[in-house]
Amino acid sequence: MPQRPGQPRPLSETPRLRPLFLALRTLCIATAASMATAGLLVPQAAYAQAAPAPDSRELKRFDIAAGPLEGVLNQLGRDTGVLITFESKLTEGMRSPGVRGSHTVQQALAQALEGTGLGMVRAAGGGYALRTLPAMASTSTAAATAPASGTTLAEVRVVDTAPVGGPTEGTGAYTTRSASTATHFALSPRETPQSISVVTRQQMDDQGLVSVPEILDKTPGVTVGRNDSERATFYARGFPIENFQFDGVPSTLDTSNQYTTAIGDSIVYDRVEIVKGATGLLTGAGYPSATINLVRKRPTAEFAGSLSFGAGSWDRLRTTADFSGPLNASGSVRARIVAAAQNANSYVDYYKRDTRNLYGVIEADLTPDTLLTVGVDHMTSRADGATFGHLPLFYSDGTQTRFSRSLNPASRWSYWDNDSTNTFASLKHDFGGGWKLDVAASHLDQSKDVWFGSAYNGSVDRYTGQGIRMLSGLLPSESKTDAVNVALTGPFTLGGRTHELMLGAGYSRQHQQAELHNTVFTTVPNYFAWDGYIQQPASPKRADRDTVIAEKGVSAALRLRPADALSVIVGARASWYRLHDQSTGVAGDISVDDDLNVRAKIIPYAGIVYDLDRTWSVYASYTDIFHPQTYYKDANDRPIAPLTGKSTEVGVKAEFLDRRVNASLALFHVKQNNSAQYVSVNDDTGNEIYKAVDGITSKGLEMEVAGQITPSWNLSAGYTFRTSRQPQQQDVILSAVNTNQPRHLVKLNTSYRLPGEWSKWVVGGSLTWQSRTYYETSDDNHWRADQPAYAVVGLMARYEFDRHLSMTLNINNLFDKTYMPGLGSYGTGVYGDPRNALLTVNYKF
Repeated sequence: MPQRPGQPRPLSETPRLRPLFLALRTLCIATAASMATAGLLVPQAAYAQAAPAPDSRELKRFDIAAGPLEGVLNQLGRDTGVLITFESKLTEGMRSPGVRGSHTVQQALAQALEGTGLGMVRAAGGGYALRTLPAMASTSTAAATAPASGTTLAEVRVVDTAPVGGPTEGTGAYTTRSASTATHFALSPRETPQSISVVTRQQMDDQGLVSVPEILDKTPGVTVGRNDSERATFYARGFPIENFQFDGVPSTLDTSNQYTTAIGDSIVYDRVEIVKGATGLLTGAGYPSATINLVRKRPTAEFAGSLSFGAGSWDRLRTTADFSGPLNASGSVRARIVAAAQNANSYVDYYKRDTRNLYGVIEADLTPDTLLTVGVDHMTSRADGATFGHLPLFYSDGTQTRFSRSLNPASRWSYWDNDSTNTFASLKHDFGGGWKLDVAASHLDQSKDVWFGSAYNGSVDRYTGQGIRMLSGLLPSESKTDAVNVALTGPFTLGGRTHELMLGAGYSRQHQQAELHNTVFTTVPNYFAWDGYIQQPASPKRADRDTVIAEKGVSAALRLRPADALSVIVGARASWYRLHDQSTGVAGDISVDDDLNVRAKIIPYAGIVYDLDRTWSVYASYTDIFHPQTYYKDANDRPIAPLTGKSTEVGVKAEFLDRRVNASLALFHVKQNNSAQYVSVNDDTGNEIYKAVDGITSKGLEMEVAGQITPSWNLSAGYTFRTSRQPQQQDVILSAVNTNQPRHLVKLNTSYRLPGEWSKWVVGGSLTWQSRTYYETSDDNHWRADQPAYAVVGLMARYEFDRHLSMTLNINNLFDKTYMPGLGSYGTGVYGDPRNALLTVNYKF
């Protein structure tokens, strides 16, 4: 299973912030200047000219209630995909009649500004400009859309862009305008006082990313460790990621399934947002690694659809279908249904995995201010020849093994079947004046049926092939999770300035039931002759385990704006956590394995963002860490004590090219107590044994840039440096430090539409480079397995026959690099995929 990490020096040892920020800003400016010199950046005016505004004559339906002008304009910007920026003093004290009915963008703006003395004009770059009208000017639509004249009027620029907080589908961008994953406030990446990465629908389509592990494998600062053929552990800043959200709503997943049964196919998602660091304000319990927000696709106002067929290496066949549109004449009820199916063999001998995904959602405008959403997503996977752990890492003399990538340690009769159904509903109500209520509920059913037999336990005699045992047994389990979350957000005025308030409450209850069967060890006579053909041993049932995890919490946060350039977020969450874990033996005897009850655990959160100018900001954030570790058991098969600690972050952010490009640089520092330290495997149960270790620290640096460098060129790139430290303990190697995670990590993803006669071609690629990692055994031998630094390169090319039909070729691991991204899991090694390709034909209508 995943190991535990370690980290950096205290912030008190870092240089003073102002000189550091100035140095970082100088570095970023120099980088941008060098890109411009090389012709990689284009003037902003040229960009605006090349990317014209959407047709403003198109009628759109609006239901924006009367209220403060600032709130109405902000809502109008979100609904139209037009970013409206202005100084608070321009709209201070003004009210708007709101916007209702079907209008063009200009008509909607005119209605919002009626009676305010303000009007708007088209700007040269294809956007709009908001101006104070002369006293004799009419506030009608005609006056509001009159040509610009004169130079004495106060002006605020309005720039056409992707919708704020809206879908990334159809924008063609590698970034988004806002995200609420960290605080539930709809903030731009620059306004969020933490590092944030976004993988958009366009990037998924460009690079053929069909699963969440593949998406995270392309995310800056995130690594994907493979535990075996079916499970992956995601890491950020050296720690496992276990916090997930669906559409911004925190959700509890069955840890023992390692998330594979609940996160399904990428065809379901519009984008994936990853906020680095601890996010205790919304999630309560969690690691200081990251929170992953899986944002599902939503129904569209107009009918749209797509069909695709893909074929690739190892007999891979993939089909998808996606249909969306209104269900009634008025468009007040809309629906979307998405399906995906994939069958695939593998480069690993006799391993095969088939998946099916189905997603359906309906939206209904109950009133102009109330939106009801109900939906369900379902996933099944069936894997034959599935592994549990992977290849032995050591020969009996302590040297590292070098087996073929195709060797499968699983028995021929091994299988791993997953099923997951997530039913959800939400109700959103706009009270007017910017105040909104979000209520969300979900019911998640997960199950797995596993018969594993995997030959990996022990070390191999390099001459006789002896020394390995096959670990086998049954692992059937079910998990049901019910969750409800409520959030109220809105602006208020204090001291003549507008601020924001968020109030939240949540409850979740997870009930896990599992049959516990005896684990059987079978000696493998000669591992060099292993072919998976071995008798299936009996795995008698010894007990039934029943685990209930209930968590509830309330949170509150203020986003204060004491000055135009300053934003301060302060808040806290009070969490109640209850775990009851008991086993009932076959003879009827009941034993309580754990009974944890945490009352009113307070988790503070603080963040500050200061705008140096219209492009650059500096920020800092802090939160506590609290995470019950139910999976990690001690020698008595009881969970170790909850993880605690502190997480801090400082950095600088920037927006370029009318916010089409986001850039950031962050320094982070984390300190943890009760980190899980791997000890050994319990021969009686087959479970891993851990102990708690205090004083694990981790620190590092993250740099990232993402967005549209030009209308034809998308880029997502990042660099991460991380170092972890442990308290001095003689003769102990701490897996809590996660030496299987790199200190240096570089990721680059890009696509480019060729100019002129070649404009039907889009080409691109990806690069992942990471520094050396290693795994060292915790016993007295201290054997060590190394994975040298390596790079993996991918290429893509798409030809668009017309606006409906396209064909995309993705080649992964172009140079066929042999590497192990799963080094050390269960003391074994897992190889990354060899070179492979996928050809996809897509038709949109």
